[in-house]
Amino acid sequence: MARLNTAPTKSNLQSLKRDLALATEGFSLLDQKREILVLELMRLLEQVREARRQLEARRQAAYATLKKAATANGYHQLRATAAGIRYEHRVREGQRIVAGVRVPDFGVEHGEFRSQFGFAGTDSLVDRTMAEFLELLKAVSRMAQLETAVWQLARELKKTQRRVNALEQLFIPAYQDTRKWIQETLEGKELESFFVLKLLKKKLAAVAEGAAGDL
Repeated sequence: MARLNTAPTKSNLQSLKRDLALATEGFSLLDQKREILVLELMRLLEQVREARRQLEARRQAAYATLKKAATANGYHQLRATAAGIRYEHRVREGQRIVAGVRVPDFGVEHGEFRSQFGFAGTDSLVDRTMAEFLELLKAVSRMAQLETAVWQLARELKKTQRRVNALEQLFIPAYQDTRKWIQETLEGKELESFFVLKLLKKKLAAVAEGAAGDL
């Protein structure tokens, strides 16, 4: 592991210890975030599977009823009837935050259902077709919401995983190795200074004894 390019001084050692503490804390927080994202993704993926099943069931039911309505009323008559129907609905848009990530929270809200039975000579199949396609629209919006949330959380998880790996495999080991190197270097210098000082004291003592003997 490559050490950081820094001088082995006490001030740099203290700065390095602070940086290492921050990096370790950041790693812990990112690791917790990663776990939360994984759990949330697993929960959403289960919801996606259920939403996909419901969507397919709604789609099959809606198109089966549409086929019956077209057979009973005629394709052109059904198109003319559909063109004359005015139905209010709106898309509710919002957001929610999961592990610091903004994910969409939207859906389709329909107005009051109005029966078209008997309109322009049509039968109740028109009402059933309309009602089932409205439910299909809700299922589509639900699916879109979940898949968008999964995509955004997966992207954030990938980004978080890269940061966790960088801290765990590169930055923290580099800080630790550099801290150890500086500590060993400083300890070596202190030990060297101790022996030099001890040797100097011996020489001074010898000089003092020699001077006392001359007297």
